[in-house]
Amino acid sequence: MYLRARVREVRQLCEGVREYVLELPSELRSSPGQYVMVWVPRVGEIPISVAGEEGRELRLVIARKGRVTSYIHGHVTEGSQLFIRGPLGKGFTLRRGAALLVAGGYGAAPLLHLASALAKVGAHVVVALGFRDKERSMLVREFEEVADEVVVATEDGSLGYRGLVTDLAFRIMAESRYDVIYTCGKEQMMAKVVRRALEAGVEVQASLERLIKCGIGVCGSCALEPLGLRVCVDGPVFDGRVLVQLEDFGRWWRDAAGRRVPIPP
Repeated sequence: MYLRARVREVRQLCEGVREYVLELPSELRSSPGQYVMVWVPRVGEIPISVAGEEGRELRLVIARKGRVTSYIHGHVTEGSQLFIRGPLGKGFTLRRGAALLVAGGYGAAPLLHLASALAKVGAHVVVALGFRDKERSMLVREFEEVADEVVVATEDGSLGYRGLVTDLAFRIMAESRYDVIYTCGKEQMMAKVVRRALEAGVEVQASLERLIKCGIGVCGSCALEPLGLRVCVDGPVFDGRVLVQLEDFGRWWRDAAGRRVPIPP
């Protein structure tokens, strides 16, 4: 069943990434880490993580990457309509205590929804955000409104710490003890975070991005080997102890034809 959503606001976050605020006819009631299928008639359907939800208002962060997202960037404006199916998938498990959130690029979007939820249950939230440069940074102010501490890393040093977000996150982990670590972004980055967290004996949860077609576990386009897990229903959020058992994690992706191809660096 689809919900007809009206686009109330469109905001450019950085080059190639926009935030769309949608008005729904009823509350979606998603959990942080879940996603929705966004359908544009006669164009296609894509999965998008929920960046925020309040009442009947839904926030989505959409990067311009393929045919559907390019159409949305080029044609969907304030007052336009989109069709929403969901919420779908398995989200993050909320933990009280000290939480470290590690995000790369637009992977920050689902972690913003998570940071807000963690703050409401009384967790101590520290956020490490990584971007290529200052011009590609996003949602920093929004994280500062809900988290106890926000630190930023850029590869060229134009904003915050100079270097990779993994380097910054590992330094933070060495300085303080955390009860849980959450991460979203490029998969090679997440693989490093997951392995370091498990080595330290810390629970870690990661949100994966995969080619999702059906969203209900039927087509198998998002399967992870060798366990046969489906990102659309068994994820997109997985426990780190499960991820390290997968050959695909951080290494392989399935293209539109279902072929396993290397994940680009």
